[in-house]
Amino acid sequence: MIPPAPVAQADAPPVDLNSPRPAQAVVTVCTACRPEGVPKQDAPGRSFHALVQRELGDIAACTVRPSECLSVCKRPCTVAVSHPDGYTYLFGDLDGEEAARALADFARLYVEAPHGFVPWRDRPEVLRRAIVARVPPAGWSPEDGGTP
Repeated sequence: MIPPAPVAQADAPPVDLNSPRPAQAVVTVCTACRPEGVPKQDAPGRSFHALVQRELGDIAACTVRPSECLSVCKRPCTVAVSHPDGYTYLFGDLDGEEAARALADFARLYVEAPHGFVPWRDRPEVLRRAIVARVPPAGWSPEDGGTP
């Protein structure tokens, strides 16, 4: 029998279950995202990053940053919402002001939710369709695999 793999690296900080709300969310927007055939300098990910920055500008608990690539090239534009002690959400197929507003609404829910866990039914409709992945915090792994 093969022993189970370790769930977290020894140097990964443990998740603080007594302080479950993410203090600072990071919203990462892929600026290289573009449909096939669109030149890099015209990548819609660049303009989408600017929209997201504008929409999230009044949320003190969020930092918006660009990323050269999030490796979800078949679903431009791609955005990750993360925190070291919270879930990481990866969304694809985002573009335009409606999606940027939906990300702002989601970010407000995320920073208030325990461990950043925002149930599917509470997410803006645009993001329900756009979900690529929800990854649990690196330092947290219960025996049953359930949510905190």
